[in-house]
Amino acid sequence: MTVRRSLPLLWVWLVYGFMYLPIAVIALFSFNASEIIAFPLQGFTLHWFGQVLADKRLTGGLGLSFLVSVPVAALATLFGGMAALALTRYRLRYRGLLFAIILLPFLIPKVILAVAQLILLSELGIGRSLLTIIAGQAIIILPFTTLVIASVLMRIDRRLEEAAADLGASAWSAFRRVTLPLMKNGLLAAWFIAFVLSSSEYVLTSFLSGRSQPLSILVASDFRFNISPALNALALMIVVANLVLIAIGEFARLRSKEQ
Repeated sequence: MTVRRSLPLLWVWLVYGFMYLPIAVIALFSFNASEIIAFPLQGFTLHWFGQVLADKRLTGGLGLSFLVSVPVAALATLFGGMAALALTRYRLRYRGLLFAIILLPFLIPKVILAVAQLILLSELGIGRSLLTIIAGQAIIILPFTTLVIASVLMRIDRRLEEAAADLGASAWSAFRRVTLPLMKNGLLAAWFIAFVLSSSEYVLTSFLSGRSQPLSILVASDFRFNISPALNALALMIVVANLVLIAIGEFARLRSKEQ
């Protein structure tokens, strides 16, 4: 009986090891003093992190990534919040259809979505730029923010809103004074998740970007031709930053759950 219980747990650990062991190897070599990515290690150094920070091309790509990720996170959170309110607070006749439409970008492969959006932009005569990246990413990230915010709204006691209405509050006043403060942590969590997803998005960005290339495009291009310890250091910095943002978003979501 003990063996039967331990086998699924062992399988889970093997899967996680297969997924995260390459990241651990990248982290290890980012501190290696040698330019050759191979064992044995030649010593400890922080030189590669300094080289990344001194590379204006990479820092410029990072700046472009922020110019994309911040508005994408804001748009995805705004429209995700509106969609979540519609799904959880109103009796819609075609609620199932609306929910399916919102989840559609999550179910369709990104390559197909990227090609479809590229064809649409071409037919409309719109050139590729940062604005097209923002619009495209906001669409594919919308399902994630909607689900996060909807999960928070479903836990809010509707009687609080009904009590505000009984005391004479208008629908807008009840939302602003009761619902919005209770869902703010969910909005914050959705924003951080959307920011992380946008900053790491490559497939859609590669199709919709023009001459402006965010960091994900630059890193993917460099990895195709030369894997240097500086890229390992950059990859580790991105992973750590994303983990911090996800942790903040999850903390905000758990705070909303406790409330």
